[in-house]
Amino acid sequence: MDYVLPNELVDGMIAAGGKKATVSVKNLLLRGFYSGAILGLAVILALTVGIQSKMPFLGSVLFPFGFVSIVLFGMELVTGNFALLPMATWAGKSTWSATFRNWSWVWIGNFIGTLVVAIIMAISLTSGGTIDPAADGGMWQKVAQKIISLNILNVEKKYEALGSLGFFLAFLRGLVANWLVCLGVTLALVSKSVPGKLLACWLPITAFQTMGMEHIVVNQFLHTAGPILGSGVPFTKVIFWNFLPVTLGNIVGGMVFIGMLFYSTHRTKLDNVLPREKDEKLERELAAELGAR
Repeated sequence: MDYVLPNELVDGMIAAGGKKATVSVKNLLLRGFYSGAILGLAVILALTVGIQSKMPFLGSVLFPFGFVSIVLFGMELVTGNFALLPMATWAGKSTWSATFRNWSWVWIGNFIGTLVVAIIMAISLTSGGTIDPAADGGMWQKVAQKIISLNILNVEKKYEALGSLGFFLAFLRGLVANWLVCLGVTLALVSKSVPGKLLACWLPITAFQTMGMEHIVVNQFLHTAGPILGSGVPFTKVIFWNFLPVTLGNIVGGMVFIGMLFYSTHRTKLDNVLPREKDEKLERELAAELGAR
């Protein structure tokens, strides 16, 4: 049957979260690197298609391919772990120290992936520094200019200029973004077929991108590439006015609105799970899909 019952889903998420807590630092970094890198490439695709078609929504529709590959390949994305690891901790399958260890290393792995892609794309978009991204020109310069404008807008104009209100708004938009992202990942786990996973995962990711919410890994790419391309935004501002509040918002959005909500309403004791026989195949499938090998 191509459907996982909610209580089975939550039990599997808890088991996977517990296994994630024991993943080696090497694998956290490698899997985190992949996730950050593929999301950086997905951002470039979305911006390029949006500019070429003059339909930004079309870029948002294509953007989720990066998230889909993360789900299917069992890689590590810190925003998804903001929901999974607390669930395992509440159920006694992990500890808060192991949770923070996972979050920290995966965040770093995601950042390294986005940094590498940011450097590669900056070299490509400027033809090795021979093209001024601020000058009028072809598609590459338009993409570079878009990255620069987003970097300035989403650090200085939207948030720094508003002070404490701006910090709160970045936090709030981070909350909404990861609520949707974790919803997409959870929806994908409800189906056992690849087409079912693709359809379920795609829509919430498209929604957060279209709504302009703040996702820390996407921002790691945009607000690293922006200064590299010459936006003039100091990285200290990027960290305080974007990375910090958005990370905190992503934590609350994933942990509270997905992890805590699903855990509170669908968490079952082992003797109340139907069927009573332990479904080891289902547990292995969920664990693999959540990157908990």
